[in-house]
Amino acid sequence: MKCISKKIVFVCFALVFAPTECDHVDRVNITCVLRSAPDWQTTTTYSLNVGVDKIKDSYCPRNSTKLKDIHIEGTIKVLYEDSFKDIINFAGIELQNAGLEELQPGTFKDFPELQRVILLENRLTEIKTGTFVNLRLTALNLDRNFISVLQPGAFQNVSITIQLQLYENRLTEIRQGVFQNVSVRDLILSRNGISRIEPGAFAGLHAVYSTMFVPGICLYLSDNSIKRLDPQVFDNEEIRTLDLINSSISILRSGDLNNLPNLRVLYLCRNGIKEVPEGVFNGSKIEVLDLSQNEISVIANGAFDGMTRLRKFVIYHNKLKEWDGGWFRGLPVATISASYNDIEVICAESFVDVPEGIVVKLDHNKIRNISDGAFVGLRSLKDLDLSYNEISEWKIDFLKKVFIRFKVDLRGNKINCSEMEPELQKLPARGVIYLDCLIMYNRFPFSDMF
Repeated sequence: MKCISKKIVFVCFALVFAPTECDHVDRVNITCVLRSAPDWQTTTTYSLNVGVDKIKDSYCPRNSTKLKDIHIEGTIKVLYEDSFKDIINFAGIELQNAGLEELQPGTFKDFPELQRVILLENRLTEIKTGTFVNLRLTALNLDRNFISVLQPGAFQNVSITIQLQLYENRLTEIRQGVFQNVSVRDLILSRNGISRIEPGAFAGLHAVYSTMFVPGICLYLSDNSIKRLDPQVFDNEEIRTLDLINSSISILRSGDLNNLPNLRVLYLCRNGIKEVPEGVFNGSKIEVLDLSQNEISVIANGAFDGMTRLRKFVIYHNKLKEWDGGWFRGLPVATISASYNDIEVICAESFVDVPEGIVVKLDHNKIRNISDGAFVGLRSLKDLDLSYNEISEWKIDFLKKVFIRFKVDLRGNKINCSEMEPELQKLPARGVIYLDCLIMYNRFPFSDMF
């Protein structure tokens, strides 16, 4: 088999395996890449699928310097420390749904070009101390195994520029020292059974610095049983995104986020939170706060004071009965989403000192009354959604001094909209007014709406 032609260099590599009595490899996929002159960046990829007994050195030139992935089809129960000893170099290995039960420490040592390790959908139950050491990867995927134990030192001095994935395993605890000096962008531990995390378990994590994205760690812990935001557990100034969706958290305490000074995005959806007290979010650098699908009926007056970077606040599908305009006064919030609550009244000055062009979603509540001064101080809005409430009266003066950039939605209420058309014509709006029997379009070019 010849892999060299004029101005084209063929680069490929295969896995040379020595099957044991317990290991059986039916076929091996060898991924090959053609790199073309003059820039050597243009590539063509194809695969050879050969029986393990037909693998020859001719498939794997020993002078190759830029190698691609090894894809293995078949059943392999154990990867030993010397399983890859005959391989000079390769960039990635993929062993998916191969019945792999054991991964011995040292399997991936001494491979400086290794970038990707994909071992998802196997039968691994434990990651031992020293299994992943001194590696520089783009991705390490251990999703959908049966892993219940991560020994301290399982990941040591590892840098992963994108994701370390342990999604949908059987972990119940994260011990201190599991992640020793690990640099990563995304650590995914979602859909396990984690109920216990030792203090300092995430202290060994560091952000990956790159020109491609803002440095910071994204920690995903959704669909576990963590129950509380413990500042001794969540103690890492490099965490920027924290996902705790559906994690059985029912109580927020003052000081819970004190050791996450650079947190920007926090997802606390689908928990059992009933109240937002003061002292949890005050002064934080959070830009996106999602508290949707909880049972929140009480928010303290100063719960969000000092959140000078808050841009998006989401609290739909909760049990709020009133709207306090003081919650966001003076904050740069651009979007407020409070749909599907039990809010009955919009009081006077509910939107004083909020940014121009704000988006407010209050649809599917129980709003009956809107105070005359509800929108006093609001100069412009992009989108106001009051659809599917119980509003029976809409005064044209409500938005007389408000510049509507996009739309106001009043559908699904009890307003006699046919009587409102002459008055709506007087609005200084460039947007659209939606009513059950009327759509009032702007009288200006669409390009001016923004």
